[in-house]
Amino acid sequence: MSISELNHFMTYVIEGWALLSLGSVSIGFVSFVARRIQEDLDAEALASTEGVEETEAVALTEAVPVETDLAAADAARLEEVAVVSEQLAKTKESQADSPSVSVSTQIE
Repeated sequence: MSISELNHFMTYVIEGWALLSLGSVSIGFVSFVARRIQEDLDAEALASTEGVEETEAVALTEAVPVETDLAAADAARLEEVAVVSEQLAKTKESQADSPSVSVSTQIE
C-alpha cells in the first residue's frame, strides 16, 4: 500500500468518523431539545390545570358570600313587604270603619 493510498484510506476513515460523531452529537442535541420542549409543554399544561382549579376554588369561595348577601337581601325585602302589607291592612280597616261618602260630579 502506497502513501497515497494510505492517505486516501485515512481520509475516508477520518471523514467517516467525523460524520458519525456529528450525527451522534446532532441526535443528542435534537433529543435534548425535544425533551426540553416536552417538559415545557407538560409544565404549561400543569400550570393551566392548577390555574383552572384555583379559579374554580376562588369562584366557589366568592359564590358563598354572594349567596349569603342575596339571602340577607331577600330576607330584608320580605320583611319590608310584610311591614307594608300590615300598614295597608290597617289602612283598609280604618277605611272600612269610617263612613263612606260618595261624591258624584255631574256636568250639566
